[in-house]
Amino acid sequence: MTPSSLSPPPARDRTPVQDVPASRTAAERTTVRGRAGRMLRRMTGVDEDLLSLIPEERPRYTLQGLVVLATSSMAGIAVFVALQRFTSTPWPLLVPAALFWSGLILVFDCWMLSTMHGVKKGGRALGFTGRILLALLVSVVIAEPILLYAFRPSIEHQVRTERGQESDAFRSALERCNPVSGEQSTDPGCTEEFLLTVGGSTLTADQTALASTTAERDRLQERVDALQEQLEEKQELARQECNGTSGDGLTGRAGEGFNCEQLRAEADAFEGDSQLAAYRTSLLELNSEVEELTSASGASTADFATERAALIEEKVAARAAEEGEHGVIEEMEALGALAKGSFYVMAAVFLLRALLAAVDLFPVLTKLLGGTNKYDELYTARVDFHRECHDQEIRVALKRLQVETDREIGGLEARQQADRNENARRMRADKVRQQADLEDEIARQAEQYRRGRGETADQT
Repeated sequence: MTPSSLSPPPARDRTPVQDVPASRTAAERTTVRGRAGRMLRRMTGVDEDLLSLIPEERPRYTLQGLVVLATSSMAGIAVFVALQRFTSTPWPLLVPAALFWSGLILVFDCWMLSTMHGVKKGGRALGFTGRILLALLVSVVIAEPILLYAFRPSIEHQVRTERGQESDAFRSALERCNPVSGEQSTDPGCTEEFLLTVGGSTLTADQTALASTTAERDRLQERVDALQEQLEEKQELARQECNGTSGDGLTGRAGEGFNCEQLRAEADAFEGDSQLAAYRTSLLELNSEVEELTSASGASTADFATERAALIEEKVAARAAEEGEHGVIEEMEALGALAKGSFYVMAAVFLLRALLAAVDLFPVLTKLLGGTNKYDELYTARVDFHRECHDQEIRVALKRLQVETDREIGGLEARQQADRNENARRMRADKVRQQADLEDEIARQAEQYRRGRGETADQT
């Protein structure tokens, strides 16, 4: 059964009132507005022949087609914005991709609406749950690029802030793992990624030489101080003896006597034997060398710090170059961070996302919220009618098949019975022939027996 089964009656059977929709339909087909309306309604999956029975529903489906077209256009714009934002492709080359995505969403929405016609058994919303979830998923994908574009200034500022914080943390780690002193860091967090090699620096050698010379000077200073203390003690003892000071080991007589001269000689001999003068000269030389090494170490430290700072900046710049331009994932994370940090931003993001999702869901919502109309009832009636016709055709075909099968089975059974009768007849004929042959054989044997007895009697 074809869709024309419910088409308007022939012209000879129609009344003037019934001729009005047909004449209006013919007029609409010849105008630009009418053709545009038919094209828009075709996007909703309606049947114009069935809709001609209820022309009052045409505006509803025309506007619904406009909603489908607007949603697909917004999807194309969203993809165009996303590609232009996150790729370096010239915008004329992005137009085909945007048109392809727009057409894909258009086909998807048209298919979605075409499956929602008719009177649904049970809950209407429950029957459309799967379609609503699928449309919601597509709407989120479509709305996200527009959402990122709407918050673009704040997102870019957040991305710059986060990257600046990461760069500062990376620079701080480099400075911590490579101290200005040039010493090897023992921080377990200082992996190979954070270690620098400052080439051509003499800081380590200068610091080693300075430490060694300073230690040697300190040891010599201690020896000189000890010898100086012993010399001063001997000189003080000689002075006290010469001055006549009383005490342990002193005579108490003033003047340059024997003891006074002896103590002075001992002091002078100790000063000569201890090589205190040579030690003092060496100490002066070591002090001068320490000063020179300190100056050289300071210069090496400055050079090391300068080269270290240059290497740190170079590594930070290389890391920033590796990151490149921020992508959609980073922008989505930045938007999430903004939403977490401010209730107003969170509310704005939620409301805008909900609005964009609602706009993308409009094709399904228009059908769902519009309820069941007269077209749905006629559509369901025609579907039921076609289903019933199909069921009846199936029943007739099954009955015809059953009759033909019974006829063929009857013919086969008759042929089988004929074969059985023929076999039985042949078996009876064979049995009669075998009986006749047996009787002939018995008669022949009897005849031979009689002849044999006759011949025996003649011989006797």
